[in-house]
Amino acid sequence: MSDHTSHRRFDGTLVTAPFGGENVERTAREEYRTLLDEYDSEDVLVVTGAPTSTDTFRESLGSELRGAATPYVTSLVVHATDVLNQSDDRVILSDALRRELLYRFLADYEWETEYLRRASEQPSFIEDVDAVMGTISWQTVTPEETPELCDIAAALDAFHDWLAENGHMERGQLISEALDVLSGDARHGVVDFEAVLVVEFEEFFPLDRAYLDALVGDCDLVCIAEENASVRRTWVETGPVTDYVSFSESRRGVSESPSTRPAATAAYFAEETTSADPETGSVSVLATDSSDEHLAEVANEIEALVAQSDWSYDDIAVATKRSDSTVTDIIEAFEGTGIPTESTTVTGFGDDPAIRELLAAVRQLGADGGDEVPNHGPELDRQRLDRVHEMDNLGDAVRWWATDTGLKERIAERATPLDARAQFGNVRRAFRMAEFLEDTEFVDATWTSFEEMLERAHKYAPVQNQTSATNLDGGVRVDHLQAIKNESFRAVFLVNLVDSEYPGDPFLTRLFPNERVESMPDYPGVTELTGTDVDVTFPTTSTASSRPFARYHTEHARRRLAIGAGAADEHLYCCLYEYEDTALEERAQASRFLTDAYDRLPWVTEADDLLITSEQAAEDFLLSRVDDALAAVRRANSQDITVSLDEVEAELGEVQNLLDKSGARGEELREALRARVEFANGEVRR
Repeated sequence: MSDHTSHRRFDGTLVTAPFGGENVERTAREEYRTLLDEYDSEDVLVVTGAPTSTDTFRESLGSELRGAATPYVTSLVVHATDVLNQSDDRVILSDALRRELLYRFLADYEWETEYLRRASEQPSFIEDVDAVMGTISWQTVTPEETPELCDIAAALDAFHDWLAENGHMERGQLISEALDVLSGDARHGVVDFEAVLVVEFEEFFPLDRAYLDALVGDCDLVCIAEENASVRRTWVETGPVTDYVSFSESRRGVSESPSTRPAATAAYFAEETTSADPETGSVSVLATDSSDEHLAEVANEIEALVAQSDWSYDDIAVATKRSDSTVTDIIEAFEGTGIPTESTTVTGFGDDPAIRELLAAVRQLGADGGDEVPNHGPELDRQRLDRVHEMDNLGDAVRWWATDTGLKERIAERATPLDARAQFGNVRRAFRMAEFLEDTEFVDATWTSFEEMLERAHKYAPVQNQTSATNLDGGVRVDHLQAIKNESFRAVFLVNLVDSEYPGDPFLTRLFPNERVESMPDYPGVTELTGTDVDVTFPTTSTASSRPFARYHTEHARRRLAIGAGAADEHLYCCLYEYEDTALEERAQASRFLTDAYDRLPWVTEADDLLITSEQAAEDFLLSRVDDALAAVRRANSQDITVSLDEVEAELGEVQNLLDKSGARGEELREALRARVEFANGEVRR
């Protein structure tokens, strides 16, 4: 959507770093070291493009400081939040509360266009229109040509006005509202630095660049932009960021050959550049027969890695193409195998047993304590229900119920320390929702309203976190590719590397057909494209349609793979499957990007046959082998052939060694084995 009219001139230095995290960090350290020759570290502000990158650069730049000093590092949106907290009395809504209020605001909204009036009758409408509104809000763009987009923008303005009347703002307003502060006299009250170092400048939207301009003032400015690495900005703006800015001084950082095989693979995905084999690290293709075995195999390999003495779960990341239910599916699959997880994409609210318990109680409490309320145990007994209904404050009542029923103690008893911490956090989030209802005039503070709010937060738990990085510690990181940019893990698993996913079909919104979106000049994303737009944005050329729109999104998918591959320090796993889990068992083609890399890069090899290392893999293997053995015996009886069980005995012996070490869990699996045999023999029925 954006064009070159948003050109901005900066009084400072632009350093373009060749593609690759190693080059970016090396360039950042050199520029930071130069600034430290003139300024104290507390006078140098380091700004990252994404909140998830702050820890990476804080650690990397910290090596340039002596003693206990730490670099002054923040992200653009976190800085904007700090500015508004100092200068604005409005409350910044969390994503969950904002979604709830938008849902209620749009429930009776009168749309001007016939298309949106009809679309609003669809169950997913508010979720779909919310995604478009979010993009418009974060970019502060103003559609002027497409009637439906103008209609959505007007609804967004009305929503913001409604929030402001009640003393609130949404996170999508952070940059634009903080920019207004920095553009006025209040700037001097929030600026406490003399130099600014910007990393990930290649991802700055036009609004971000305006904010940076106002923030810097007459301070020294150095911006570092990584070449051929933008995934966030190129979703809404074509070409390199250098097409939209000019600096008083520009130079290119030094390029060095990738030092590891994962880094060299990332460079190939990003730029089709090949280099000599770095001979350090590994890139493995992990293939399974079907997609349902896909995650089980990944989990098995993760367990094999952490079985080594110097590995831990937080050394590992699993990356998906986008932030959607795929992330949730992986988290649920891993939790079923006992692998702890962490994510900036998913709050965990949707599958948290503590929230499910709280939601069940709120449903009962919302029934007004009538005779139809069932007695489901001590936590919902009549005396406790009556006591809760007597309390005037919703927040106090929810907290009292949680305390009186021993919810905190049950969480601590039944969950691992990592899971317990997450569940405590989700319960606190639910408490804040109840307190919000009490404190706001938006919605009535009733049990029914609280139930509706919890229901929606539970349903839409997988949300993209755009403003702050979650405090992560202890589990396998499960996130979309963009969220791990400029982070590093010893091992990274890129999942679903099939052609239907990479590149897959171009997708911007469910609200309009793709053909319609392609022709919208004012859609908040890259739509109307020429071949030149594709060529100036991507140096790669993959097999794709002749249509520029399809070509652009094909190369964008390839670049996202590059970003994911670049996050792997030692081991990169490219994971795929041969058959889709459909009734027709359709064959899944390997991603064209992976096939190309496999042909061109000699170090990309197939993974060795994996040993059984996880309990889930043992369970699946054990029960499948029992089923196979029983089937073979039945065939022998009917076909008068001899069956040797030596092979089965050897395989089960391998499993038995693991189950001997698994304590109570091993006994559970043995019980499952006995039940399988008894059922097959007709001794028990389902």
